[in-house]
Amino acid sequence: MKRVLLIDDMEMVLTQASHILKDRYELSVCSDADEVPKILENERPDIVLTDMYLEGDGAYRILKMIRESDDLKGIPVLFTGCDVSVMALSKAFSLGAADFVKKPFTENIVFKKIEEQLRLAETGFRYDP
Repeated sequence: MKRVLLIDDMEMVLTQASHILKDRYELSVCSDADEVPKILENERPDIVLTDMYLEGDGAYRILKMIRESDDLKGIPVLFTGCDVSVMALSKAFSLGAADFVKKPFTENIVFKKIEEQLRLAETGFRYDP
């Protein structure tokens, strides 16, 4: 079973996403960007979904940390959000984000995007900025 790390600072989103994802993936959840390095040190997810608007620049720090790590840089990082500007998406993709998933999640869309990125990662595709 593939591992998904879901990062969001809204409990409602974590609950909704956990309900959708828990039967298909081994799921870890986190609500604080500062906890992510410790989580990544102890377990290696196959994919990361992170809220684009974590406190401060948390999502961008997470993405940068993953892309700069030799051990982690192959992990796809999907940004999530409700209303996102073109500029914010452009920044995310320029830093190596794999894709974007709109919240609230729709099961078939989130599954499709996760599976697509997992397949790409298995081929060795790199998300280098």
